[in-house]
Amino acid sequence: MTTYEIFDYYHSHTTFSEDDMADFRVYVQDPIHTTDGLMAIAGLTINLLENPWNEDNLMLLLTSCDGISPEGFERVVVGLLLVMIQHDTAIRRNRLLLGEIQEVLTYAPELSFTALSNIARTTQIKRMEHFNAQLTKELLPLMNNRESNEFYDIIRSRQSEMEHIAHMQLDQNFLIFREFYHTPFFRQQAANWFLPWTEDAILNIPEDDRDEVDSLIQMWPMCDSDKYALCHMYPSFKALIKSQLSVDSLREVGLDMPGKNIITNGYVQQLYRYFRLSSFAHAKPFELASKLRELLVYRLVVVGEQAQQAINQLLA
Repeated sequence: MTTYEIFDYYHSHTTFSEDDMADFRVYVQDPIHTTDGLMAIAGLTINLLENPWNEDNLMLLLTSCDGISPEGFERVVVGLLLVMIQHDTAIRRNRLLLGEIQEVLTYAPELSFTALSNIARTTQIKRMEHFNAQLTKELLPLMNNRESNEFYDIIRSRQSEMEHIAHMQLDQNFLIFREFYHTPFFRQQAANWFLPWTEDAILNIPEDDRDEVDSLIQMWPMCDSDKYALCHMYPSFKALIKSQLSVDSLREVGLDMPGKNIITNGYVQQLYRYFRLSSFAHAKPFELASKLRELLVYRLVVVGEQAQQAINQLLA
């Protein structure tokens, strides 16, 4: 099967034969054709999140980690955390399944905590969107007179909220790239939302634009789906994109350039964009993240007072 067929198969089928399960493990453990494995994991994860509770399919995801790549294991952990958020009640009742879950989560506790923190960060995105919209509305009439006292008075009055966004390390790229997803590339196939980045994608845009796009990708930390969105939108809207990705223009609307040291989890961002923006999506798992403190996954992953304070701050 092709990479797209692998994603579609594990995305669309609700039950799998022994052969299907064996093939899944071959895909995710293949050290050479890693993209096939990453897409199989993504397909099964979306399957688990968009369909009624299915213990067998979650067990397939959990028991396929031997020999898996670091990128594949990260996708398994992120998918597991979201499934635990969505199916908390069913998981609590199953002791055998809980044993498998704890084995995966405790294998890399820092990864589990970082991934859950990034899921928690998504609860702040709508607040950030509202702030950005209000600030843009206030500043828009003054854009031709940026040296005025009124312009900078507005910026100063919103300084505390800007600092909050920076301190929380929120997904500022979502505000920049959300309009870039209205392209045939993302409307044609659900799989395109989860493709690992390949430099060959730059070859699909006009040669005169390739160096500029490559420079933006190297300069600006972004998840893989944002990189594809940039490539597909750039030829038609390069003046707009260049202005939106300039540091000065971002600071004028309360944002800052994401630093290289910011904790990121590109797969969480890809999943968030899919469930917020894609016409293929049929679930809203991230909306349940606001209740994280009430769920079993919080107790298993958030260990110690310092960790609790860090997560609780993101959920405030």
